[in-house]
Amino acid sequence: MDSFPKETHRYAFAMVKAARTMPVDMAEKLDHIKQLRFNVQLKELRKRINRRIT
Repeated sequence: MDSFPKETHRYAFAMVKAARTMPVDMAEKLDHIKQLRFNVQLKELRKRINRRIT
């Protein structure tokens, strides 16, 4: 088992950390959080496409 958290966990932890100091809607607009969300969405989209192909 790897010691790094999954991408979804990284996104959730970053959101919680940022939301402690600012409103959630502002936290979602931060660049590093946008990138984490994009990576999670891309991974899920690839899974969905692969399921439809096979």
